[in-house]
Amino acid sequence: MQDIEFPESHPPPHRREKPAWWRTNGWIVITAFITLAVIGVAVFSASNNRRRGEIPVLPPSRNEAAVNVASPVELSNSFRGIAKSVKPAVVYISVVERAQDSRRPPSFLDPESPSPGNPRRQGGQGSGFIATADGYILTNNHVVGSAESIDVTLADGRQFKAELIGTDPETDIALIKIKANGLPYAVLGDSDAVQQGDWVLALGSPFGLQQTLTAGIVSAIGREFGGEQQFAKFIQTDASINPGNSGGPLVNMQGEVIGINSWILSPGGVGNVGIGFSISSNLVRTIFEKLASNGKVTRGYLGVVVVPLSATTARMFRLEPGIGVLVQSVAGSESPAARAGLKSGDVITAIDGRPVKAPRELTDVVAATPIGKDVKVDFIRDQQPTSVTVEIAERPTNVSARADSPEENNNGPSGETRLGVVAQTVTPEMAENMKLTIKSGALVREVVPGTPAQDAGLRHGDVIHRIDSAEVRSAEELAAAAKALKAGDEIAIQVERAGQIVFLNVKIE
Repeated sequence: MQDIEFPESHPPPHRREKPAWWRTNGWIVITAFITLAVIGVAVFSASNNRRRGEIPVLPPSRNEAAVNVASPVELSNSFRGIAKSVKPAVVYISVVERAQDSRRPPSFLDPESPSPGNPRRQGGQGSGFIATADGYILTNNHVVGSAESIDVTLADGRQFKAELIGTDPETDIALIKIKANGLPYAVLGDSDAVQQGDWVLALGSPFGLQQTLTAGIVSAIGREFGGEQQFAKFIQTDASINPGNSGGPLVNMQGEVIGINSWILSPGGVGNVGIGFSISSNLVRTIFEKLASNGKVTRGYLGVVVVPLSATTARMFRLEPGIGVLVQSVAGSESPAARAGLKSGDVITAIDGRPVKAPRELTDVVAATPIGKDVKVDFIRDQQPTSVTVEIAERPTNVSARADSPEENNNGPSGETRLGVVAQTVTPEMAENMKLTIKSGALVREVVPGTPAQDAGLRHGDVIHRIDSAEVRSAEELAAAAKALKAGDEIAIQVERAGQIVFLNVKIE
């Protein structure tokens, strides 16, 4: 067959030359078409997602939470490094105790306590950490506070007899010392820099398993509790803390001690449920210095029990809420507050020039004031600002400055009032026998179930002295004041109970 050749000016019939503009711009048109198609599909999909109630997800580059996240390997390596750095300073403590005493409310678990009611000498155990190279060791008061002998085992296996330097039950901190030098020690960090969500490690000897490490996060900061530990501030963590961890360190990711593991909340009384508390390191540092210097901690004492000035109570005294704290009761006649003339119902607004708006603020300022110092206390009484000078005394042990929440002659019982109480006028003889602070009032004989009085926590034996701004000196005045109440009113009632003045908030329904 003979080959056929085509001249250059005549291309083969099966090939058609594209126009010049297409050869130049065709790829741009195709790319634009594809891009528009992709965008259209994405918009349609997003629209459908929103219609289905689905939340659009930001690209990873805009999701700040996804930035700088350590890999599991990096986190594991960090834990390893911290363990190697801190574990040499963690010690195991075993004690022989004198006798059992009650040191925790029933809902708290103090794992190191022997069985209640057993007076025999008991063995106990806990943890601690070396705070100085010359042998000072920090731990919990409830670990060593009642010990007759204290044995310390170091991470390298060496054992020592320890001397009890001092304890502070009101923060649950204790300081002991062993005769050794050149010891590895842990560094106290800044607990004020701790934030919720930070990774933390707990070290100690849970159930006697020495040198145990657990990890978790900071669940909450600045936890405060009344009672025995009213001066302590706690870091809450879900790092596993169990019997034997008490006194051990809670450590941040820089290997610094930010707390002493103290107690756990365990409703079943079995073990850790993810709610543990550590005493903040900044408080630990202050207590350590005092115990090392003096063997004890002294605090200032004013002699008042105070509560927040609620809106309802403020209205009783015709004051603005939040301007100060309400004096609920004053200690005995020899207390600094009583000698200075402070009374129940006064509203303290400042002490030593520092404004006071919450009970904790007053407690902290007074506790930190040197014994014997004269301070100015500003307060409001009968809507009139005034002040007195008070000499601060040394605080007695086991004293609370903040109140817990309360749960014929026409002297016979009155009828049921709108509050839901049956009351009787207090006679001078009754006031004397009951040793009342205020010598008149209405004695509660009965609280009717399901009434505002019961809801507010009024009890049989309470003496009512005031309803809102109305003074109550008899059962008749109580009935008259109660009769004036109407549904929806929120009032405050001043009550004397077992020698203490308390204020209860009541809502009338």
